[in-house]
Amino acid sequence: MLKRLAQCNWQTPIIPRRWLRGLYRKAFLKAGQSDGSLPFECDFFGLRYAGDACNVIDFHCFFYGAFEKGHLFFWRDVAGSLFAGQGVYLDIGANVGHHALFMTRHCSAVHAFEPYAPVREKIHEKIRLNRLSNLFVHDVGVGDENITLPFHAPAGANLGVGSFVDGQADRAEASQSLQVVKGDDYFTRAIGGHVQMVKIDVEGFEKNALTGFRETFARERPVMVVELTTGLTCSFDSQDEILATLPEDYLLFRFDLLDKRGRKDKAKSRAFRRQGRYRLAPFDFARVGKQADMIAFPRERFEAFRTQDASPQGRGGGTS
Repeated sequence: MLKRLAQCNWQTPIIPRRWLRGLYRKAFLKAGQSDGSLPFECDFFGLRYAGDACNVIDFHCFFYGAFEKGHLFFWRDVAGSLFAGQGVYLDIGANVGHHALFMTRHCSAVHAFEPYAPVREKIHEKIRLNRLSNLFVHDVGVGDENITLPFHAPAGANLGVGSFVDGQADRAEASQSLQVVKGDDYFTRAIGGHVQMVKIDVEGFEKNALTGFRETFARERPVMVVELTTGLTCSFDSQDEILATLPEDYLLFRFDLLDKRGRKDKAKSRAFRRQGRYRLAPFDFARVGKQADMIAFPRERFEAFRTQDASPQGRGGGTS
């Protein structure tokens, strides 16, 4: 029934969306029940977003307007305050192109890296739908060497968990091999120019990606947001190891979503996801759980960003 309602009219649902959310979770988020397709098209900050509500990221776009708006509004604020909307943004591990699409309105060029074809095609679909000329798609993964590696495709409703690293229950056994490039070599050959902002979300492969881009990042000193995965053989072991991998004089922050005891604060998390409100807090590797977003600022750019943040809350949030 839900599928029929969705396909008939996702734009103006017959029943309230708050009820559809509950029906969706019951019908499609249970194990083994994520094979259906619920296509939709909606407004996305003045752009058009085509998605499938059976995918976790697209589901949030339809019901809340975006997936974790705080991430997007942080990048919007960085792009506007530091680079006047003319920066270059690398989206490494672009998935279906959610962040990449958003940043086309705030950057001169966006380069999306996505080696897995089924989700990479979703980025091309967004380019066609919006007739974009500043979003460029690269069909490779990024690591510390030029190599072909086994890839573990996503096995559930979240298409963003495919990885070159084994060890996660929501990934299938590796059934294909995909190309990985050394970041420095590829950037020089295929992109060139400058880069000011970098998002890395590669499901455990982030240490390899940062190492492969060592020379480029030391030269360009971009602002970065890196999703860290801990506990894997290829994971970072300490904050000192992270700092040794990054260029000199970088400051580390996290989105402030924890309470004073270090537990996830539901109110803060809800405001971050749905309203886009954020604050930055010092990053402490010892408090990282299974995964955490690490914000890496070159000192000089953080000082400029903090100076231009007009209010304690900022436009989407602020810094603390």
